[in-house]
Amino acid sequence: MKKLVIILIIILFAGTVFGQNLQKGAVVAIRVYTLTLKPDVTMNQCLDFWINKYNPEFEKCYPGLKIFVLGGDRGEKKNQIGELWYFDSVKLRDKYFPNPDDTTSTEFDKTAAKRLKPLSDEWSKYVLSGTSVYTDWIIK
Repeated sequence: MKKLVIILIIILFAGTVFGQNLQKGAVVAIRVYTLTLKPDVTMNQCLDFWINKYNPEFEKCYPGLKIFVLGGDRGEKKNQIGELWYFDSVKLRDKYFPNPDDTTSTEFDKTAAKRLKPLSDEWSKYVLSGTSVYTDWIIK
């Protein structure tokens, strides 16, 4: 995992995120998922929904957040799925997620959850169960 994080950070520093340079003080949140898909669902079907339907709507609920779905290619997390969340600042991250490990504590989150409910319900058509671990990294 350490190698994956270091490689991702180096790649992001060397390049751009959709034409936007990474800035000091921004937050890069790396999430790694362990998913159990429903028996009749392929990973490609799940990823298509996740990338093309769910994440664009999620980003609309959280202006300033950009999400990238990742696929482990080498190393400890090979063949696993992850996400990279990019916030312009700690202040923006904390506006949306002020309490670590709690995504339902603010009125803002409750409103977003209502807006995303149809897509969350559709997500359950693809995934039987899932867990995730994450670390938020502040760009120094």
